[in-house]
Parts: sequence; C-alpha cells; structure tokens
Amino acid sequence: MRIIKSLGISIVLLIVVVFSVSAKDLTSSIKGKVTDRNSKEPIPYASVALEGSSFGAVTDFDGEFVIDNVPVGHYHVVATCVGYKLDKQEISLVDGKAAVLDFGISEDFIGLDQVVVTADRNKIARKDAPIVVNSISSKLLEQTSAATLADGLVFTPGLRVENDCNNCGFTQVRMNGLQGPYTQILINSRPIFSGLAGVYGLEHIPANMIQRVEVVRGGGSALFGGNAIAGTINIITKDPISNSFKAGAKYGIVGIGANGSGTSNDMSVDFNASVVANDKQSGIFIFGMNRNREDWDANGDAYSDLVKIENISAGLRAYHRFGNLSKLTLEYHTVDEYRRGGDQLDLPAHEANVAEEVRHRINSGGLVLDQFFNEDRISKLSVYASGQQINRKSYYGAATLEDENGNALSVAIPDYSAYGKTKDLALSTGIQFFTKSENLLFAPADITLGIENVYNSLKDDKLGYYNFEENKHVPTTNIADQSSNTIGAFAQTKWTLGFVNFLLGVRMDTYKIKNTVDGADYSNTVFSPRANVLFNLSKASQLRVSYASGFRAPQIFDEDLHIEASAARRIIHKLDDNLKEETSDSYTLSWDYTKSIGKVQTYFLAEGFYTHLKDPFKNEYSNIDENGNLVSLRKNADDAVVQGVNVEFKLAPSYKLDFQLGFTLQSSKYDEASDQGEDDEVANSTTDEILRTPKRYGYFALNWKPLHEFTTTLSGNYTGAMTLMHLSGGEDKYGNEIQESLVKTKQFMDLGINFAYHFDLGREVKLQLDLGVKNIFNSFQNDFDYGASRDAGYVYGPLNPRIIYLGVKIGNIL
Repeated sequence: MRIIKSLGISIVLLIVVVFSVSAKDLTSSIKGKVTDRNSKEPIPYASVALEGSSFGAVTDFDGEFVIDNVPVGHYHVVATCVGYKLDKQEISLVDGKAAVLDFGISEDFIGLDQVVVTADRNKIARKDAPIVVNSISSKLLEQTSAATLADGLVFTPGLRVENDCNNCGFTQVRMNGLQGPYTQILINSRPIFSGLAGVYGLEHIPANMIQRVEVVRGGGSALFGGNAIAGTINIITKDPISNSFKAGAKYGIVGIGANGSGTSNDMSVDFNASVVANDKQSGIFIFGMNRNREDWDANGDAYSDLVKIENISAGLRAYHRFGNLSKLTLEYHTVDEYRRGGDQLDLPAHEANVAEEVRHRINSGGLVLDQFFNEDRISKLSVYASGQQINRKSYYGAATLEDENGNALSVAIPDYSAYGKTKDLALSTGIQFFTKSENLLFAPADITLGIENVYNSLKDDKLGYYNFEENKHVPTTNIADQSSNTIGAFAQTKWTLGFVNFLLGVRMDTYKIKNTVDGADYSNTVFSPRANVLFNLSKASQLRVSYASGFRAPQIFDEDLHIEASAARRIIHKLDDNLKEETSDSYTLSWDYTKSIGKVQTYFLAEGFYTHLKDPFKNEYSNIDENGNLVSLRKNADDAVVQGVNVEFKLAPSYKLDFQLGFTLQSSKYDEASDQGEDDEVANSTTDEILRTPKRYGYFALNWKPLHEFTTTLSGNYTGAMTLMHLSGGEDKYGNEIQESLVKTKQFMDLGINFAYHFDLGREVKLQLDLGVKNIFNSFQNDFDYGASRDAGYVYGPLNPRIIYLGVKIGNIL
C-alpha cells in the first residue's frame, strides 16, 4: 500500500503542476550565430539557452540558431558546446522586435569550464562548485574504446574497477579504496540502481548512451541518501539536442599472445540517434548495444577466467515542453543479458563440474517534470519518479566429484539444487524545489529543499527439484525475502560572499527493513549533515574544505547476491540479528590551480581525504556444513580509517595535443587486526588492512591529433600491490593443494593504444576506422588456481589480458 500511495501522490503532483502552468503572450525571438573565437569558423550543434527557462535551440551546420516565441523581459543567454568554454550574455526583449545575439566561444581542451549537477543537485559551473567534481567525457570514452561504463570509470583519480570472481565475472568500482556498495551510482541524479542490479550493473551501461560521468569523492549521504559514504558516480545520459545518428561495430581478439588455452572473440555493435522537432518543443534520443564475448581460460585448466557474456541493451530519453516554462522528460532502459562461467559451457549448467549462470531481464526508467516560474525565472520545482524491475534466473553450483571418503568418483553427480529465481523491484519518487534569495540572513543564497521515498523489495528462491538419491521431490525454498523503505528529507543553502562561497546542508533518512525469512527487522532515523567552503584565493587558484556524514543501512547489498561456487564450497550470506547501520565522517581538503598561457591550458589538483568508518560491516565465515555451504555472517566490526591523497594534472598545448594524469596514495585499515579467513587454525590470515586495496594506483591518457582526420590515444592504468585472502581448495600449476593464506600481489601497468582515422563522406556524415590494443604488454594475473575446487574469488589486477580490436563507425556526430 505504501508503494501505491507514493506513486499516487507523485502522479497527482505531476498532473497538478503540468496543468497549473500559466501561459504568457509569446511575441519575441532571438537569433544569431555561434563561432569559434580564434578561427572564426561556425560551430554546429552548439546549445543556446535562456537561463531559468526551458527555452533553447541548437545551431545548424552554419552555426546559426533561432529561438522563437520568447516572452518579453530581461534574460541571461548561455552558449555551450562540448569541448568549448561557455559564454554568457544579457539581453532585453521588447514586444514584437526580434533580437540578434552572436557568440564567440573558445575551445576548452581539458574540460575545465563544464556545467555539472552532482555538486549540489543543481546546474552549476564546475569552478563555482563547493566540492570537487571530476568528469569523464564521452570524448575520452570514445578515444579509449570503452564499450561500457566499467571500461571508462578508471579515468579519474581515486577510482578503480576490479573483477572479483572468475566464475561469474562480478565487477565493482572502488572509490578511495572502499568497496562498491559504499559508492552511490546514479543515472541523471536518480538512484535507480538496486542492490541486485549493482552486481553486474557496471557492464549494463553502454558507453554510447553516456554524455559524461560526474564523480564526487567523499561522503554524499547528506545529498543523495545512503550508500554514498565513499562518494557518488552520476551517469549523465545524452540528450536529444539535434537531428543526429551514429552506428558502429567492433571486433576484438581476447588473450592474443597470452598464456592459456588460446584466444576468444569479443564482438559488439551499437547505435544511437536523436530527432528534434522543428519547433524544439519535443525530442527523442534512442540507443542500443549488442555484445557477445566468448569465455576465456587464462591457464589452460578448462575453467573460465573471463566469463561468457551475451548482452542486449537499449533505451531512450525523450522530452516535451508544456507551455513556456515546463518540461517533461521520460527515460527507459532495458537489458537482456546471459552470462556463464566455470567449465563445459556447452552443457546444461547442472552437468558441468562448476557453473555460475545468470540471465537478467531488467526494465528501468523514470519521469521528471521541471517547472520554472514566470514571476522570477530563478525558481524551479522538480517532481520525479523512477523505477527498476529485475527478473533473474540463476545457477550457482558444483557437481560432486568425490565420495564421502574422499575417493574420486568415476561420474560426477549433478547438483540440481543450485537453480534459483530472483525478483527485485526498486522505486524512487520525490520532489525538489530550488530558488535564489537576494539576501538570506546576511548574503545572496541558493536554497534547495526536497523529499523523496525509496522502496526496494528482493525475493530470492532456490527452485525445487527431484532428488534421485533419496527418491523424493525437494520443494522450492525461499532463501531471501527482504523489503526496505526509506523516506528522506533534505535542505541545503549555498551562500556567495565575494571570494568565499559556503554551503550548509542536512538530510534526514528514516529507514525500515524487513526480512521475512529470518524475521529480523531493522529501523532507525539517521541525520547526515554537510558543510563545504570554497575560497577563491585568486582568479587561478581555489581552496575547498568539506565535511560530510554518511551511512549504510543494514541490508543485503550487491556483493551478497552472487555466490562463489566451487567443488569445495558455496557461499551464502546472512545478517546478524544485532546488526546496525554503518556510519561515517568524511573530511576533504583540496587545492586546484587553473592557468591558461596563450592557447596552453593547464590544471592541477591536490586533494587530501580522511574517512572514519564507525561500526563498519564485516563478514565472518562459518565451517562448511553438510550441504557444502559456507555461511558468511555480516556483523559490525571495529572502526576503520581510510585516508590518502588524490592528484590530478591536465595539460593541453592546443587542440592537437592534450594529456591528463591521476594518481592516488592511500591507507585503508581497521583499528584492530582480525582474522580474514575461513579456517580458524591458519595463522597467516590476520591483518588490520581492508583487503583488495592497493596503496598506490593511477591512470594517464594522451591524445595526439597530427592531422584533422587522425587521432592517436595512448592510455594506461597502474595498479599497485595489494593484500587479499587466498582460500584453500584449489591447486597450483604443479598440482599442489592451495593452503589458505594472505597474499601480497605484484603491481601492474595496463597500457593501451587506439588509432582513429575518419573520412568525410559529405557535408556532415563521417566514416571512422579504429584500430587498437588493450593491455599491450599483457600485464595480467598469472597465478589463477587450477581445477574445480579453485578459489573463484582469488582475482586481482587488470580486468582483461591483451586484446587487439578493429572498429568502424559512421554518423554525423563522431
């Protein structure tokens, strides 16, 4: 009933606001031209918009634009284009008279003049944001041949993407060393990623739907709710701003020249297109991707180290304007994915020795209504609703290879009990109001208020089967049945005082979590304050000081919803009866310096971070029971501290050459050392480190454009040594049984290169060819376990071995 009530309220608000729009006589227009300030050449596909309204237009191939039917009054008009600095001009419209406004904008080679939304939930210039916002552009994703979000997230300081299971291919992003569930992933500022979707969700977002990715490090619960202790990743999808199209295909050979059982193929095709009405009142952007990657075996033991993936993703983003100052935006995204790892992938899952097989069918989308107000044009009300529904069929199991006395069986006994079915539903509804005050207490201020409701339900069943050994039917068993509802209210104010800007905010979240299977219920109210100060030390130099509180509620998270299966164990997860929410205090101090010397643009950032985790979650392992299950019990552990420094540097002498570099030094430790293994008799399994967290990691990307048609991109990702647990059960390459221990890994440098050349087929259409190599020197893990009893979670280092690929694209925007 609570879900229906929340949705009903949101729909009523949408209808009320839409039909409350007051029309005004539309009698004036603005026309003009946007050109490159240096070359004087026209700039096509530039966006020209009136601040505080829904009016705007896109320039044609000659750089010209027209905005019709604009109410009379005084406006600030902004011209922007990807790769250029924004330009803002003022204009007063008089009834019946068309106005002419020309813009000359300069190239922004390293993206320092962007408008971002993740800093305070509103559009703001990056340099004016009270916190550091890093951005990964669609240009960088293209240049590094990123197929999905997982491929591109490494190109910003403090972020790593890792594979945590070579049976299922579970990937997660780590921000400032903290595991994936500490990072809130948003799509267009909305939290529609459920816990279940997060297991493989990084590979469900195709790169061709992304306009940019905004990254905010540090506690973000005060702004976006729970699970944002490490920070926030906001995926901004492409908008329909002009009539455009692009289609492409890429073929890659995985593992070429590497050890193992040979190579495998990775083939993908994608497209996107947008159509905008002549009156600019409506538009739609559609996208799609189909990817097929074969499994790959790194050490020749017939068990996968990269899993098989068959993925189809598609979606749309559309808008329509009602009247003068209101805009309705619709989004939809669907995923149909099959992935399989283990051995004997051509057989049904239960006939293999080890199999992890999942099929996801995911539907997600949302509605947003933005309503500006005529009387001041600086106030905006946003009403939004989003949801995600997942159906998952799974198999996590291993055949019996030995009898009860440890003797090898001539025929493996299939495990029929490992089939499962999972249903997951996530809903989010909310209202946000933004306004400006000329004098709030002591200075001009921006005010943001909001309330939102987030609901999630998860039901996981082990399917019934016929037990031939005992000659009886085993009924379907409910493994997990959890529902959670969180009501959050937030308020924040940002003051501008000359060289000092500061922001104060607070969020209150009341959560209720119910677990039907074990009868455990959790509820509490959590307050998350936030404070940020920006000092403009000079025109080029800025200092930022930030504090934020965060929390994670005691529930099942994404990493719990897959099982590391082997012939030795199946891991299932449970929550301790006394589990309480995990909280944090996060502090950040940063200094950045931006300087342009002629056409040369430079940027430097140094950011120190300190996060104190209180009552952090930790998993304790039981002994393997008679069914081969290893229970991982989540409990509260001793406090932990994550601290370090992020450094970022960008240099662009001209549009022909640009370079960026990011590096992180950090320490991640619990206050007290504890046993990280599953065998109490093993001495070498105690540490105070947060596992899988290197003390050093970073990236670089160099783009060189010697010709207008030709671009070369050299990129690299460095992963330092880290500590992780190696569980017993598998064998090494000499046939010796692995004994449980803590392992210190080696360091890796993953280098890649991409060559791109395009041909002009007409006035607008281009054809581009790409040739490249990922992980040129095959810097890849070489000590995977052997055999059915291997530790499937003993995975570290780069995501992929050496890959050689060839791609082709055609479109009018490449």
